[in-house]
Amino acid sequence: MNARENFHAMMAGGRPAWLPLNVPVTPPVADLIEEKTGVRSPELAFETDFGFDWVGYNEDPQHWRDALREVGTNLPAHAEVGPFCIAHVEPPAGTMGKAYHFRTMLHPLEHVTSVAQLEKLPWPDTSDPKHYAALQRKMEQVHTRGKVAFAGMECTTFELSWYARGMDNLFQDLAEENGIADWLLDWFTERSCNVGRAFAKAGIDIIGLGDDVGMQTGMLLSVPMWRKHLKPRLAKVIAAIREASGDRKVWVHYHSDGNIMPIVPELIEVGVDILNPVQPECMDAAELARGYAPTLALSGMVGTQTTMPFGTPDDVRRRVREIAALHRDHGARVMIAPTHVLEPDVPFANILALVDEVKSIRFD
Repeated sequence: MNARENFHAMMAGGRPAWLPLNVPVTPPVADLIEEKTGVRSPELAFETDFGFDWVGYNEDPQHWRDALREVGTNLPAHAEVGPFCIAHVEPPAGTMGKAYHFRTMLHPLEHVTSVAQLEKLPWPDTSDPKHYAALQRKMEQVHTRGKVAFAGMECTTFELSWYARGMDNLFQDLAEENGIADWLLDWFTERSCNVGRAFAKAGIDIIGLGDDVGMQTGMLLSVPMWRKHLKPRLAKVIAAIREASGDRKVWVHYHSDGNIMPIVPELIEVGVDILNPVQPECMDAAELARGYAPTLALSGMVGTQTTMPFGTPDDVRRRVREIAALHRDHGARVMIAPTHVLEPDVPFANILALVDEVKSIRFD
């Protein structure tokens, strides 16, 4: 049985031979893995279960710079302009130590005052098939390796909107009902529908959706506001995926940091299959396993604020066994992973303990 067969056996309600493992890392941790193992990729270094892909649009940053000047935004010359005008500034060289990957986020649409201004910007045509032409070949390569094909579409609607506009501004737009937030949310929803359809048609096993709508103390926005503005748009994206996949089951993986317990039943209602990361500092995986095991799989659960950076290897192993018990005792379908990308404060011994303990657990 390979990793893909094992994953689908578990998700279909059967007994996996082992629990799927993912080890997401930041560039400095990839440096460390390469130094220790000679291989940069965690998938190859640790024989994890997933192969990943994303979609880009090859946008010309200069087109965005020129257009943004027309709405009052002059980006710094050294700003990195990415898709959909989302921009970052790199810190001065040598000032961040091993955390060299951190960036300061800019919000290029913060000065926009009307929907008409948004409509004039050079948004890419996300329905153009050329953006997705290589997807099926890439997914076949993942499947040839026996891995689960995972396509990332996190930041599905809300996060990309506030990345471009600024969170305070986006919330103010929603309160004022001035149309700007709705236009952005609708545009990114349509983009996500187009990408989701392409992923589904390409044979992806898991499509990763998500928007961070939680804090450790609760929801980032009220449940009624989430229900009004974000839930219908998420439902639309999932419906597009289901329509494009036809009779083939594509598993919808939803990521939100923080405590989002109040909306878990409604995430299931709109079609979420897998919840990530189930942040242990504020969410109880055992409670979710007891309440939702037949309908909701769980992914993550090894704390990147606690266990991975500050625990011992024995602490990491203990946490892995606690997660495995959710499957053994409650029938929960679980994928073990750190709750976020591993940062350079995580000891390599803890990474090895995570991998080794997961691989040591087998089910008859």
